[in-house]
Amino acid sequence: MAFSIDNSEKFRSGYASNMTLDAVLNTLESVPQYNISVERGYQIGAPSCEKQYKMDFKITFHNQNDEIWLVKSTSSIRSDRLYGVEYFAQNIKLHDPNIAKILVVIPNSVNDKEIRYKNNYREKINSDGFISFIDEIYTVSEFRNEVISFATSNLDQGICSNILGKDAEKYVEELLVDTNNSLLWNDYENNFKTTKSASFNEFCELLTAVGLEQRHERIISVKATRDIPKLSNGGYPKTDVSFVIQTENDLIERNVSIKHTDSKTVTIHEGDINDVITALEIDPISTLADALKAFQLYGSEKKLKEEKPHLHAVLHSELPKFNEKLTELFLFGVNSPLVNHKIQIADLILLINNFDVFDRDSYVSLYVKSYKDSGQFGTPFKWTYPSKKRGKKIQIKGFTGYKK
Repeated sequence: MAFSIDNSEKFRSGYASNMTLDAVLNTLESVPQYNISVERGYQIGAPSCEKQYKMDFKITFHNQNDEIWLVKSTSSIRSDRLYGVEYFAQNIKLHDPNIAKILVVIPNSVNDKEIRYKNNYREKINSDGFISFIDEIYTVSEFRNEVISFATSNLDQGICSNILGKDAEKYVEELLVDTNNSLLWNDYENNFKTTKSASFNEFCELLTAVGLEQRHERIISVKATRDIPKLSNGGYPKTDVSFVIQTENDLIERNVSIKHTDSKTVTIHEGDINDVITALEIDPISTLADALKAFQLYGSEKKLKEEKPHLHAVLHSELPKFNEKLTELFLFGVNSPLVNHKIQIADLILLINNFDVFDRDSYVSLYVKSYKDSGQFGTPFKWTYPSKKRGKKIQIKGFTGYKK
């Protein structure tokens, strides 16, 4: 949302930046599993003196022994402004030993010059020849990711993955329909000083991925939804968010699959092997179909090789020919017999850790090339079975490329 009041442009820019960060913190504070509390207007002073050293926000992480971070919101990273923050940070750390970190946060919508200032000052902070009492400088989205990562660091991996997945889907839906992002896209030069965004660069990444060019394609409206119908068997489709962008010249509809994980492999498919045979258009009475059914029966490559070595050999020789189609099926839902609406088939994949967006064809090619030697049967996938369902279903694990 846009924030503006009748005052100087400088004041309005700072106020809008503060309100943008405040809105993000409100959202994070409302998630019970993060278990954080946020206070506005932290201040402290020397004993018996005025509380003159101030920060905008105090965040307490209750799942992490009540660790405290302080945050200064700013619309500019100019050195004169940062030196003032350094002075406050130095004295706060002197008088409040409970403070673990002091951070500076700027909107994602600042111009390229401010981003360069940010990156240069960040290098200084992390260098040996510069003393800083500021621990890090982030954009709002970078800061948001750091808060979520730290807040969930002690949670069970399964619970954490579920929380992060749902958060990522909501985040993408909301950034698409954020009117500030459309305003900035349509007329950045006239709007960026007082219209702030926590996600403008990600918004641009998504729109660029669907072929739009800023300053050449004016947005009329953007609609997005996470309300995707389930597959015919009641399972979840590959599409996490579907969106429609109306420009002056075109109507663009896309479905995106969102991946958020800190694991190297993740389960990407479970089901009856006959659905895979149908999707790949394999003759159901062929030797390859027999081999796939045998794998489901035995549940592991080792057991299949022991019991049916000739069918094991068939999978190794024939399955690699279907690597592209397998990737389209397992990651995007293409040709799945369980699909009952086109919205369930993904056109894009978003790896949200670095906010990398790929169209389907590009990612299929990249994925097969990257992992064809890492999986089983000459495919870029790990083949197994779901717990307690050996002989009834298969389970496919895909590679994420995640590196700590």
